[in-house]
Amino acid sequence: MSSAKIVARTYSSDPDFAPVMYFLHEMFKKNVLYENWFPDRFENSLDTRAQEQWARHIRIWERVDDEVGPSKKEIVAVANPEGSPRNYFLQVDPDFSFVEREMLEWIEVHFRDAKGDRARKENLAIHALEGNSRREALLTQLGYQKDKVSGLLRMRRVDQPIPESVCPEGYEIRTVSKADYGQLAAAVRLVFGHGEWFNAELYESITRCSFYLQDLDLVAVARDGTFASFCTFRVDPLSKITNLEPMGTHPDHRRRGLGKALILEGLRRSKRHNPTLFYIGGAADTLAANRLYDSTGYTEKRTYYAWCKEV
Repeated sequence: MSSAKIVARTYSSDPDFAPVMYFLHEMFKKNVLYENWFPDRFENSLDTRAQEQWARHIRIWERVDDEVGPSKKEIVAVANPEGSPRNYFLQVDPDFSFVEREMLEWIEVHFRDAKGDRARKENLAIHALEGNSRREALLTQLGYQKDKVSGLLRMRRVDQPIPESVCPEGYEIRTVSKADYGQLAAAVRLVFGHGEWFNAELYESITRCSFYLQDLDLVAVARDGTFASFCTFRVDPLSKITNLEPMGTHPDHRRRGLGKALILEGLRRSKRHNPTLFYIGGAADTLAANRLYDSTGYTEKRTYYAWCKEV
C-alpha cells in the first residue's frame, strides 16, 4: 500500500517559484482543456513590489511519499490570486481533482482572514474556464453563482500562416529600449487605467522576468514621438508557449491598423524562438478587441467566467 499523502502549505517565493513553473509546464502537456495557467501568466501575476507579502495568498498542495522520504514531493495543485486576493484561480493536476473542495474551502477561510473584518461580507470570485462540469457542480454546491464573462483564452496555431502587413503611414515600429520605460509605463497607465504605481521601475522589473525578450517588446511611435501602440510577446523558456501581453493603443491613434501591424510583426519575430503555442490569457471581450484578435489569427476561444459568492 502506498504511503503517499496530500499535504497543503503556504507558497514561499524563492524555493517554490521554479517548481510551480515546472508544474504548470507539465500540466500544459497533460491537460488538453487548458484549464490551468500557462507558466508565464503565473510569473506575471506575482506582485513584484511585495513578493513575500503576495506569497501568503498562494497555497500549494503536494503529494508526499513518506517511504521515499520528505524530499520526495510533487506539486499537484496551486491556488493563486490575480490582481487582488478577491480573484482566485485553481491550477490542478486532473488526476488529483478531488483536492478542489479543500482548495475552495481554504480560499474562503483565507479571504475572510485577509480582509480583516470577518463579519463584513465581500464578493469573492473564482475564475474558471467554461466546460468543466465537475468543477462547476462543486462551485454550485458550495454556494457560488455563475456570473459574468471575466476574460477569454485565445489561441493561435504556430503553423498558421502570418499575413503580410504594412506599418501605417506616419508611424514607426521598433523595439523598446531601457530609455523608453518611463514613457511606455505612462502609455500603459493611460490605456489600462493603472495608477502611478505602474512606473519605469516596475516596468524594468518586468524585463527581468524569465519570459522577457527585448526583441519581442514592440512599440509604434508617431512622428511627434508619442507611443501610439505597444505590445509584448512573452516566451516561456521551458515550454516555449508564447503569450501576447500587454497589447494596447493610445485613444488618439485607434482605428488606424496599428494594433494589427504590431501583432503581426511580433508573431513574425516570435517564430525565431520556436514557439509551441501562441495565446492570450485574459483577452478583453469587446467588439474592437475581438475584431483585432480574429484578424490576427487568434480565433480559437475559450471563455472564463467569474463564479461569485459573498464571504
